[in-house]
Amino acid sequence: MSLFEFLMVLVSIIIGLGIAEILRGVARLLRERDTIGHYWVHSVAVVFVFVALLQQWWEIWGVQGTPKWTFFGLLMMLSGPIGLFLIAYLLVPQPIRGADLRKYYYGAMRPVWWLAVFTVTSATLFRPVIFGYPLITVDNATSLLSFVGFFVLALSTNRILHSILVPIFLGSIIWDVVALSFELS
Repeated sequence: MSLFEFLMVLVSIIIGLGIAEILRGVARLLRERDTIGHYWVHSVAVVFVFVALLQQWWEIWGVQGTPKWTFFGLLMMLSGPIGLFLIAYLLVPQPIRGADLRKYYYGAMRPVWWLAVFTVTSATLFRPVIFGYPLITVDNATSLLSFVGFFVLALSTNRILHSILVPIFLGSIIWDVVALSFELS
Protein backbone atom coordinates (compact mmCIF):
# COMPACT_ATOMS: atom_id res chain seq x y z
CA MET A 1 0.00 0.00 0.00
CA SER A 2 1.35 3.39 -0.98
CA LEU A 3 1.42 6.36 1.37
CA PHE A 4 -1.29 8.06 -0.69
CA GLU A 5 -3.52 4.98 -0.52
CA PHE A 6 -3.00 4.86 3.24
CA LEU A 7 -4.10 8.50 3.63
CA MET A 8 -6.98 8.12 1.17
CA VAL A 9 -8.56 5.44 3.36
CA LEU A 10 -9.31 8.02 6.05
CA VAL A 11 -10.30 10.73 3.55
CA SER A 12 -12.61 8.29 1.77
CA ILE A 13 -14.26 7.23 5.03
CA ILE A 14 -15.06 10.82 5.99
CA ILE A 15 -16.32 11.69 2.51
CA GLY A 16 -18.31 8.44 2.44
CA LEU A 17 -19.91 9.35 5.77
CA GLY A 18 -20.87 12.75 4.35
CA ILE A 19 -22.39 11.15 1.25
CA ALA A 20 -24.24 8.68 3.48
CA GLU A 21 -25.65 11.61 5.51
CA ILE A 22 -26.90 13.27 2.32
CA LEU A 23 -28.47 10.07 1.01
CA ARG A 24 -30.00 9.26 4.41
CA GLY A 25 -31.39 12.78 4.64
CA VAL A 26 -32.89 12.64 1.15
CA ALA A 27 -34.43 9.25 1.93
CA ARG A 28 -35.98 10.65 5.11
CA LEU A 29 -37.26 13.68 3.18
CA LEU A 30 -38.85 11.36 0.63
CA ARG A 31 -40.37 9.19 3.33
CA GLU A 32 -41.95 12.17 5.10
CA ARG A 33 -42.69 14.18 1.93
CA ASP A 34 -46.39 14.56 2.78
CA THR A 35 -45.69 15.96 6.26
CA ILE A 36 -42.99 18.52 5.51
CA GLY A 37 -42.99 21.98 4.00
CA HIS A 38 -40.56 21.83 1.08
CA TYR A 39 -38.23 24.66 0.08
CA TRP A 40 -36.44 24.62 -3.25
CA VAL A 41 -33.37 26.57 -2.04
CA HIS A 42 -32.84 23.90 0.62
CA SER A 43 -33.06 21.20 -2.08
CA VAL A 44 -30.47 23.00 -4.23
CA ALA A 45 -28.19 23.32 -1.16
CA VAL A 46 -28.46 19.55 -0.60
CA VAL A 47 -27.45 18.84 -4.21
CA PHE A 48 -24.62 21.38 -3.94
CA VAL A 49 -23.16 19.68 -0.84
CA PHE A 50 -23.47 16.25 -2.49
CA VAL A 51 -21.51 17.46 -5.53
CA ALA A 52 -18.98 19.21 -3.25
CA LEU A 53 -18.32 15.93 -1.43
CA LEU A 54 -17.75 14.14 -4.73
CA GLN A 55 -15.53 16.97 -5.94
CA GLN A 56 -13.37 16.81 -2.79
CA TRP A 57 -12.79 13.10 -3.28
CA TRP A 58 -12.18 13.52 -7.03
CA GLU A 59 -9.71 16.37 -6.74
CA ILE A 60 -7.62 14.83 -3.96
CA TRP A 61 -6.25 12.51 -6.64
CA GLY A 62 -4.18 15.48 -7.78
CA VAL A 63 -1.84 15.04 -4.80
CA GLN A 64 -1.33 11.29 -5.25
CA GLY A 65 2.26 11.74 -6.38
CA THR A 66 3.34 13.47 -3.17
CA PRO A 67 6.31 11.50 -1.81
CA LYS A 68 6.04 12.54 1.86
CA TRP A 69 3.39 13.91 4.16
CA THR A 70 3.28 15.65 7.51
CA PHE A 71 0.61 15.33 10.15
CA PHE A 72 -0.30 18.97 9.54
CA GLY A 73 -0.68 18.16 5.85
CA LEU A 74 -3.06 15.35 6.75
CA LEU A 75 -5.09 17.71 8.97
CA MET A 76 -5.29 20.29 6.19
CA MET A 77 -6.34 17.62 3.69
CA LEU A 78 -9.04 16.36 6.09
CA SER A 79 -10.42 19.81 6.88
CA GLY A 80 -12.44 19.99 3.65
CA PRO A 81 -14.05 16.55 3.99
CA ILE A 82 -14.70 17.09 7.71
CA GLY A 83 -16.35 20.46 7.06
CA LEU A 84 -18.50 18.95 4.32
CA PHE A 85 -19.49 16.04 6.57
CA LEU A 86 -20.63 18.46 9.28
CA ILE A 87 -22.57 20.46 6.70
CA ALA A 88 -24.18 17.28 5.34
CA TYR A 89 -25.22 16.30 8.85
CA LEU A 90 -26.82 19.69 9.50
CA LEU A 91 -28.72 19.87 6.19
CA VAL A 92 -31.76 17.87 7.26
CA PRO A 93 -33.71 18.66 10.44
CA GLN A 94 -34.29 16.11 13.15
CA PRO A 95 -37.02 15.15 13.71
CA ILE A 96 -38.12 15.59 10.14
CA ARG A 97 -41.83 14.81 10.45
CA GLY A 98 -43.75 18.06 10.13
CA ALA A 99 -40.63 20.14 9.46
CA ASP A 100 -40.85 23.40 7.54
CA LEU A 101 -37.69 23.39 5.41
CA ARG A 102 -37.92 27.11 4.65
CA LYS A 103 -37.99 27.94 8.37
CA TYR A 104 -35.24 25.39 9.05
CA TYR A 105 -33.08 26.77 6.23
CA TYR A 106 -33.16 30.33 7.59
CA GLY A 107 -32.89 29.28 11.23
CA ALA A 108 -31.16 26.18 12.49
CA MET A 109 -29.24 25.67 9.26
CA ARG A 110 -27.47 29.06 9.40
CA PRO A 111 -24.26 27.52 10.85
CA VAL A 112 -23.95 25.61 7.57
CA TRP A 113 -22.77 28.75 5.78
CA TRP A 114 -20.20 29.52 8.51
CA LEU A 115 -18.91 25.96 8.15
CA ALA A 116 -18.84 26.53 4.39
CA VAL A 117 -16.66 29.64 4.90
CA PHE A 118 -14.22 27.57 6.98
CA THR A 119 -14.32 24.62 4.59
CA VAL A 120 -13.70 26.58 1.39
CA THR A 121 -10.91 28.51 3.12
CA SER A 122 -9.10 25.40 4.34
CA ALA A 123 -9.63 23.51 1.09
CA THR A 124 -8.30 26.47 -0.92
CA LEU A 125 -5.24 26.91 1.30
CA PHE A 126 -4.43 23.18 1.49
CA ARG A 127 -2.25 22.89 -1.62
CA PRO A 128 -0.53 26.30 -1.36
CA VAL A 129 0.31 25.87 2.36
CA ILE A 130 1.30 22.20 2.28
CA PHE A 131 2.85 21.82 -1.17
CA GLY A 132 3.74 25.38 -2.16
CA TYR A 133 1.30 25.49 -5.10
CA PRO A 134 0.32 28.98 -6.23
CA LEU A 135 -2.69 30.42 -4.43
CA ILE A 136 -3.89 32.44 -7.41
CA THR A 137 -5.13 29.91 -9.98
CA VAL A 138 -8.20 29.55 -12.16
CA ASP A 139 -9.31 26.63 -9.99
CA ASN A 140 -9.12 28.80 -6.86
CA ALA A 141 -11.10 31.64 -8.49
CA THR A 142 -14.35 29.76 -7.83
CA SER A 143 -13.20 29.20 -4.25
CA LEU A 144 -12.66 32.92 -3.70
CA LEU A 145 -16.11 33.72 -5.08
CA SER A 146 -17.59 30.95 -2.93
CA PHE A 147 -15.84 32.32 0.17
CA VAL A 148 -17.40 35.75 -0.36
CA GLY A 149 -20.80 34.26 -1.17
CA PHE A 150 -20.80 31.88 1.81
CA PHE A 151 -19.84 34.77 4.08
CA VAL A 152 -22.75 36.83 2.74
CA LEU A 153 -25.18 33.93 3.19
CA ALA A 154 -23.95 33.32 6.75
CA LEU A 155 -24.81 36.92 7.63
CA SER A 156 -28.02 37.33 5.63
CA THR A 157 -31.52 35.90 5.78
CA ASN A 158 -32.55 37.75 2.62
CA ARG A 159 -34.51 35.15 0.65
CA ILE A 160 -33.82 36.74 -2.72
CA LEU A 161 -30.07 36.67 -2.04
CA HIS A 162 -30.20 33.00 -1.05
CA SER A 163 -32.37 32.10 -4.04
CA ILE A 164 -29.76 33.67 -6.34
CA LEU A 165 -26.49 32.60 -4.68
CA VAL A 166 -27.22 28.98 -3.79
CA PRO A 167 -28.00 27.98 -7.41
CA ILE A 168 -24.93 29.96 -8.52
CA PHE A 169 -22.81 27.89 -6.11
CA LEU A 170 -24.22 24.68 -7.54
CA GLY A 171 -23.53 25.91 -11.08
CA SER A 172 -20.00 27.00 -10.20
CA ILE A 173 -19.03 23.70 -8.61
CA ILE A 174 -20.41 21.79 -11.59
CA TRP A 175 -18.48 24.15 -13.90
CA ASP A 176 -15.35 23.58 -11.80
CA VAL A 177 -15.62 19.82 -12.18
CA VAL A 178 -16.55 19.81 -15.85
CA ALA A 179 -14.20 22.54 -17.07
CA LEU A 180 -11.20 22.12 -14.79
CA SER A 181 -11.02 18.56 -13.50
CA PHE A 182 -13.40 16.40 -15.53
CA GLU A 183 -10.82 13.74 -16.28
CA LEU A 184 -8.24 12.12 -14.04
CA SER A 185 -4.92 10.96 -15.39
